[in-house]
Amino acid sequence: MKRIFTLVAIAITALTSNSQVVFNEVYTDPGSGNSEFFEFYNSSSSLLPESIDNYTVVTYYEEGSKSGFYVMDMPNHFIGPRSYYVGSSSSVFNCQGRSNLVASFSWNILPSGAAVAKWEKSGSGYVSVAIPANFNDFFVKRTGSGAGQHIFVFKNGILMNALIGGATTSIVPTYIKSMPSLFVDMMGTSPDFTINFSALQNNQLEYVGSATGSDNGYLRVRDGLCGTWDKSSSQAQHTPGLTNGSATGVDGSLDVTSYISYGVAPADPSVLNYSVTAGPVDAFPVIIEAYRDFGIAGQLDAADILFHSRTITSASATVYTTNLVDKRDKVMLIAKSPAGCYDQVVALTNGGGTLPVKLNNFQGSKNKSNVQLQWNVSINEIANSFEVERSTDGKNFGTAVVMFGSEKTGNETYNYNELNDDSKVYYRLRMTDKSDVVTYSKILVFNNNASNGKPLNIIGNVTNDRLTFGYEAVANSKVEVRVLDMNGRVMVKQTLNANKGNNLASISLPSAMTSGMYIATLTAENLNSSAKFVKQ
Repeated sequence: MKRIFTLVAIAITALTSNSQVVFNEVYTDPGSGNSEFFEFYNSSSSLLPESIDNYTVVTYYEEGSKSGFYVMDMPNHFIGPRSYYVGSSSSVFNCQGRSNLVASFSWNILPSGAAVAKWEKSGSGYVSVAIPANFNDFFVKRTGSGAGQHIFVFKNGILMNALIGGATTSIVPTYIKSMPSLFVDMMGTSPDFTINFSALQNNQLEYVGSATGSDNGYLRVRDGLCGTWDKSSSQAQHTPGLTNGSATGVDGSLDVTSYISYGVAPADPSVLNYSVTAGPVDAFPVIIEAYRDFGIAGQLDAADILFHSRTITSASATVYTTNLVDKRDKVMLIAKSPAGCYDQVVALTNGGGTLPVKLNNFQGSKNKSNVQLQWNVSINEIANSFEVERSTDGKNFGTAVVMFGSEKTGNETYNYNELNDDSKVYYRLRMTDKSDVVTYSKILVFNNNASNGKPLNIIGNVTNDRLTFGYEAVANSKVEVRVLDMNGRVMVKQTLNANKGNNLASISLPSAMTSGMYIATLTAENLNSSAKFVKQ
C-alpha cells in the first residue's frame, strides 16, 4: 500500500523539508506555433542530482461555471544541483523569440512514472475529466477579476513553491482557499497526498502583478531569487534550460549582516558570523545556508558545497557563528524564504577582503651603495610571496626581487640586501597572500646626496619607564619613532619634530611592556636607524 499524506501547508513545514526545486520560468500563453513550458531550478544543498519522481505540478483552471485543477505527476528524471529542467507540451518546441528547443520531457509523450490528470470540482469533491490530445493549455488563464495564473509545485505532498500571476495583492485568493481538498493519487511508489487549500499561507506563495497577454509568460530575472519575476517581453526573453542571471548581490526583504573573522593563530579557525536583524513577519521562518565557494568565484553554482544550515524564526540582534571547514575558504551565504526561493545570495571573502598577512614593520638603511631591507610579518603561513619594488622617482616602480614565503607559522622576519648607486632611491614591499590578495607597504626613501645621519644613540641602554635617545637629522623635518619587541610587534609609535643637526628626545614606555630586549627605530625621509635596548 502506498503511503498517504495530508498536506498541512504552513511555512515551517515547507522549510523543514529543505525546499529544493522551484519554478524559474513558466510560458503560460504561447502564441501561434509555440508551446507551453515550465522550467525548474534546483536550489538543493546536495551535490547529488535531485529526483523529481516525487514532485507534482498543480494548476488551477476555470472554464465557464466549471473549475478545478490539472495535476502533473512528474517523471522519474533527475535535475542537478543549481541546474535546470524543462517540461513542455512538445519535446521540440518554440517559444517567444526562440525555436527548435529541446525539452527534458513532454507531457503529451509521457515518460515512465509520469501522468497528467484533470479534476473538476463537483459538490464537495472532484470528478475526473478526460484531457484532449496534444494538450497545450496546462496553464489556464483565469478571466474576470482576480489573478490570472495559479501554479503550485509539491514534493512528497509538501508545497515547495507557488506562483500567482496577474495578482493585485500578495494574498492567497479566496476562491483558491475555498476549493475542496484534493486527493492526489501518485504513480508507482511516490506517496499519495491530499492538498488542503484552506491551509495555504500567504507567505508560501510568490506573486507577480503583471497580467500575461498573447505570447507571454513569466520568468525570474535571477535564478531562484524571490521577488524578481517579470512578464516575458521583447526586453525579458525566455531562456529555457539556461541561466537567467546570478542571484548574488541583490538585496531581499531581510536585513542580513554577515562577515568572516579570520583565525590569527595557526590552530585558530576562521569563523562565519551572521545575523538577521530585520524583515517583514511573513519572511520568517528563514533558512540560512552557507556554502564553500568552489565554483565560479562569487556565484552560487553546482560546485559549491553546503557546510552549515540554520532555521531562524524571527529577526533579532543575535549573531550566529559557525567555523569554516578551511580557514581560507570563501563563502556563499544564502537566505531562503518560506516560498522556497532565495531571499538573497551573498558572496563573502575571507577576512572581509582584508589581507591575512599582517606586516608588523618594514625598515632599512643605505650605507653608500649597500642597501639593507628588513620586514617582519604575522600569520606567515598565509604568505605566498613578497616582491621588493624599486623606483628612482617614487612613482614608477619595478621589481628588484621576488621572495616566496617561508614554511614558518606565526611571525617571520625577512631580509634583502643589494648594491645600488642611485643618488636617490625608493623601496616598497608588494605582498601577496595565498588567496591572491595584494597589499603594499609604506615607501622607504634613501638619498646619497645627504647623510643618513649618525646611528640612533640610546642614552642609558637599560631603561625603565622612559626611553631617551639622540640622533642627527640632515634637515628640519618630522621623524617617526617606533619601539618593537623581538617578534616585530609595535609597542610604541610616536612622531617627533626634528631640527637639523643633533637632537635629543625622550618618550614614555607603556607599563604593559614586560622586561626584556626591544628595538627602537627612527625613520624620516633621509634618516633610517635602529638600536637595541633593555627594559627592566
